[in-house]
Amino acid sequence: MPATESELMRLVLVAHEAAAEPSVWPKFLADFARLMGADITMIQRHHLSQHRSAALATFGMSQRFTDSYNNYYSRVNVWREHGRHLYVTRRIVLDPEMYPRALLKRSEFYNDCLLPNGGTHSMAGVITRKGDEALVLTALRHDNKEAWKEHDRPMVVTLLPHLARAQATEERLHLLEAGETVLNALNVGVVLLAADGRVIFCNRTTESILHAADGLSLRHERIAASDSGAEASLQRLLQYAMAPGESIECPPGVLVPRSQLRRPYYVTAAPLRRTLRPFLGMTTPVAVVLITDPERRRPVAMETLRHAYGLTPREAMLALTLGEGHTLEQAAERLTMRYETARTHLRRILSKTQTSRQAELVMLLERMSQ
Repeated sequence: MPATESELMRLVLVAHEAAAEPSVWPKFLADFARLMGADITMIQRHHLSQHRSAALATFGMSQRFTDSYNNYYSRVNVWREHGRHLYVTRRIVLDPEMYPRALLKRSEFYNDCLLPNGGTHSMAGVITRKGDEALVLTALRHDNKEAWKEHDRPMVVTLLPHLARAQATEERLHLLEAGETVLNALNVGVVLLAADGRVIFCNRTTESILHAADGLSLRHERIAASDSGAEASLQRLLQYAMAPGESIECPPGVLVPRSQLRRPYYVTAAPLRRTLRPFLGMTTPVAVVLITDPERRRPVAMETLRHAYGLTPREAMLALTLGEGHTLEQAAERLTMRYETARTHLRRILSKTQTSRQAELVMLLERMSQ
């Protein structure tokens, strides 16, 4: 009996839930198998140029079957090898289109893999095809059941666009998770701001700094400095980073004093380059703030910096001084260097390190100090 519209909609919702929680994929496959009258269902990725496949999520397959398929039998998958030209995004492929059944029954793949595990009739829906990789939704039926027919295709056709979106969502979530892991590993504080100045992300170092409330804190979801003079400069800096086109007199960085006889924080900020489209309803970050705590940093060896980026001794000294949390003017004074000379050196440093702002240079030095 064909699936009802409400059953199909519930299945679509489960697919999108699985994008955020991969452990839900077996439930999706179980529901899909029930609606299709399939005995085995799976999502697999075909690596066409490598002549192998990997079952990513399954229903109706024992773990032993899954392991043997991934480790060996996928390499003798005659359907994939002879039907690889049919793997086109959103196409539905029935097994006779890939390989004649008479020849299939003589193959090792049929006799040693499909037949013992109870799935010899195949229907494959191609979720995406990117280069030599195809992500496929596969449904198998027992040998003694009816083969897949034309009337079985429409439901899979309906599902494939939703599965493609779910897969794209899952990939983006993994990317965001990986980025958050990297940011949390840094000793520099990293903060992302919304257009209205609210903090929408801060890494663990920032959380520690704000929790201490010694110089910097969170007020009404916004970063604030305890010192009134530093607070005025900090807010000008943040406003410039959030709206760089406006004529705001902005310091290159702000030193935020602390009360406990520790060296001040150095705060820089810059507009955020947008490389990912946000999810619907997700607040888009517009600026990044970096908080350098000189008490936390491990110094980068000058020779390491020179060797890595081809800096001159004076350029390396200036870069490291800036990385300690000093403004360009302070660094020039500390190195007994004219301010204009320091600006020239900084332009060369940014060019050689392929960074575009002092904030990015600080982040680079922070990564090197890990």
